[in-house]
Amino acid sequence: MRGKFLYLFFVFSLSIFFSCKKDNLKAPLASFLVVKNPTLKTTSSQGSNHHKITDIWYYVDGEFKGVFPVGSVMPIVKNNQAEITLFAGIKNNGISATRVPYVFYNSIKFTQNLESSKTYTISPEFEYTTSAIFAYVQNFDSPGSQFMSAGDSAYVMITDPKKTFGGSGGSIFMSMNDAKPTSKMLQTVPYYLPSGGVPIYLELNYKCNQSIQIGVIGGGADERPAITLNPTNDWNKIYIQLTSVVSAQPTYSGYQIYIKANKEVEKPEIYIDNVKLIIQ
Repeated sequence: MRGKFLYLFFVFSLSIFFSCKKDNLKAPLASFLVVKNPTLKTTSSQGSNHHKITDIWYYVDGEFKGVFPVGSVMPIVKNNQAEITLFAGIKNNGISATRVPYVFYNSIKFTQNLESSKTYTISPEFEYTTSAIFAYVQNFDSPGSQFMSAGDSAYVMITDPKKTFGGSGGSIFMSMNDAKPTSKMLQTVPYYLPSGGVPIYLELNYKCNQSIQIGVIGGGADERPAITLNPTNDWNKIYIQLTSVVSAQPTYSGYQIYIKANKEVEKPEIYIDNVKLIIQ
């Protein structure tokens, strides 16, 4: 009888132990955050507020929690009050496999009182950092440009709302023919661009029915391609990192941005707008 009692006591104690263990292992209920329709606020000297923020990098109380595409549900495993920090993510050089938080956009930090299972939806407005140096900004909405034609075929500024970016203002149009098969835009004034890994980006909007090459020319003669853009049916925004081509040896006191194409299709159509050269 005593043995049976001890056995029952052991089973009861064991069940209590595992019940407590199970309760301890239960994850706290999460709340959720959804970022929709992020915007970019710019000043007159920073040019267009058009952006291509594709991802949100988020932190909770200073701890990194993950990267999610804009519009996704992001879990927050914490109750009560939390400090949430958001970074705007981009596709570096337009490549899906190289997603990064954009160094020239400020993070957004706010405090949220969290309730389990509740979803919080926000539409953050990002801004450029105060450390961002805009070496060159042009939206081509008025005559005059810091680019010159350096190919067989000269580029032109167009104002046809059916062809311009956003359907208003002006955009650059580049084309070629068999007699003049190359088109090239080259900055007239060289800029000092720091080497040593300093962040340097070229932002622009484009639309084209053939490939375009973009890069820098150092010292007036050393042409260094940074990226080749593929054809796109609609206007696209891209962030081109120039850090590596500028930091490569030898370095120069001045660099010029170039955009060029060689005729590949019967009727080439290349459109460029909202060019920004930004340095940290």
